Amino acid sequence: TWVNRGQRGQHRIRTFDPSTLVKNAPAQAQTVQETYVPKHVFSDFGLGEQLLRNVALKQYVTPTPIQDQAIPLLMSGQDVVGIANTGTGKTAAFLLPLIQKVAANRGQRVLIVTPTRELASQILAELRLFCAGMGIRGTLCIGGVSMYAQIRDLNTNPNFVIGTPGRLKDLEMQKK
Repeated sequence: TWVNRGQRGQHRIRTFDPSTLVKNAPAQAQTVQETYVPKHVFSDFGLGEQLLRNVALKQYVTPTPIQDQAIPLLMSGQDVVGIANTGTGKTAAFLLPLIQKVAANRGQRVLIVTPTRELASQILAELRLFCAGMGIRGTLCIGGVSMYAQIRDLNTNPNFVIGTPGRLKDLEMQKK
């Protein structure tokens, strides 16, 4: 969401609706469930050896459709809007390229903003599994827990910060 100044100091709020990017089939067409055949294996994506080992430890054998389509685009630096059902591997689809980019350049930092504390916690758990043995760290910045512990973690300069908008705003206002 962003705000534009209108006439006489009025504010107009615009929002982004991802459904505008999805092409819906005509109403009269029948839905046919097609089996997706992946075009890649995880080793095709240019992921480092340790990251590939961690992917294998998670028992990922073949990429899911969202992973197969999004990871190559993200690895090449393109922006992606991905829409897929729960449990289809969206988190890995965006985390794996980000982890690889941080592994290649430790000076990069990643901020992941999520709408809920639960989702932020789930993303951090996945990040930790994928980053095992790589020396890449993440921290969680969410409401409902001690801000002081989060400030301490931020002072260690983590590679990934995963948080909710309210807590991130609070930390920013404190210049942390």
